[in-house]
Amino acid sequence: MNKIVSYKLKKVVLWSSLFLFLFSCSGNRDKKICQVGEHILYASELEVRKELFFSHLNDEEAKKKAIEQWIEQQGVKLEIESVSPKVKVAHELSIEDELMQLNLFELENQFITKHLDSIISDQEIQDYYESHRENYKAESYIVRALYIKVPDTVAGVLNIDEHYLLKNDKDLEEIKKYANLYASGFYFEQERWIYFDDLVREIPISTDTKDDLIKRRGEAIFKDNGETHYINVLDFRTKSISSPMEVERAGIRRHILKRRVNNLRSTAKETILENVKEKYTVTYF
Repeated sequence: MNKIVSYKLKKVVLWSSLFLFLFSCSGNRDKKICQVGEHILYASELEVRKELFFSHLNDEEAKKKAIEQWIEQQGVKLEIESVSPKVKVAHELSIEDELMQLNLFELENQFITKHLDSIISDQEIQDYYESHRENYKAESYIVRALYIKVPDTVAGVLNIDEHYLLKNDKDLEEIKKYANLYASGFYFEQERWIYFDDLVREIPISTDTKDDLIKRRGEAIFKDNGETHYINVLDFRTKSISSPMEVERAGIRRHILKRRVNNLRSTAKETILENVKEKYTVTYF
């Protein structure tokens, strides 16, 4: 059963039971609207049905639809009782059990709300972060690379497109000369490792393009906002880095609360059922 159908069924089950509770003894004081077999629709139930199922309609349309709905329900109920009474009883028992489970779940939620300690200390967050540190690690690329950024007007005049490929030592010297004279940003520490994301933080580059460029140790040119960016990846490695605790603080708090809720829920059902048995006496005949 999909979630939408299940939700609708639960809604109908809940309100059907409410109708039985509210209207079972209301016949003497309620205005009668219509009757099918021995079943009577009263004005108070009609108002609830209008609000629950047809609040988007005007009053007359809602009244009409609610009455039609009730008549259909009673007709089907009488027909299944006539044709397959055992099936009718089985359906009613099944619905009653589902209703009990829904009511029990609601009681569990109220139990949890009442007993849940939502105060979480900084030390608890720190302890959780330390004990689950592996969950906050991610693989990041470090590279040996060269990078230069020059205005588009300069890039169009100079022969940077060829020299940045670094086919020989002369190319590197030319690129360094351009960098000192014209670049608005550059990185030429080719023997040092740097996080690739730090190197290209000013460039709008997709994850797929980034991964491809790094893994093939390639070269690329990007133009953005009047600047031309030249990148030459010489080598790469992956390095595991931890996300800072402050970044994860809100998520850790949710995890701790969820764990507390789950712990309470594991005891709530048993506690509620024991309380119910003690509160409401059973008479056997």
